Amino acid sequence: MKSVDLELPIVKGTTNENLLIGAATMRPDQKMGEGNYPLAGHHLKQKNLLFGPLENIKTGAQIVITDFKKDYIYSVTSKDIISEMDADVVEETNKKEITLITCDKAVKTEGRLVVKGELVDSFGHTN
Repeated sequence: MKSVDLELPIVKGTTNENLLIGAATMRPDQKMGEGNYPLAGHHLKQKNLLFGPLENIKTGAQIVITDFKKDYIYSVTSKDIISEMDADVVEETNKKEITLITCDKAVKTEGRLVVKGELVDSFGHTN
């Protein structure tokens, strides 16, 4: 995400180890470019690490992810704070969208920052 200077690897599963190195997939069945593609990441006190920069993302910003076969471009449609108990944001949908989830603060909190985007384009991967 160039607008907030964020570039991370996407790793499979929300283990503690994975959350310390990148954006972690939240469901075993999720596929890039199909339905809801939820990713979780830590929000640390050092604001430029992991998902910390998401607090500065704006509606309309681009989110680009890749599986190294195709690149998928999403446009941010919303940014909200929800309760950590609102797990329905990771559920599958008919919409082609991405959901990025992190703590709303870099300290122990019950709030979650949720950034949603809709798929606007996909094409063959370029280096």
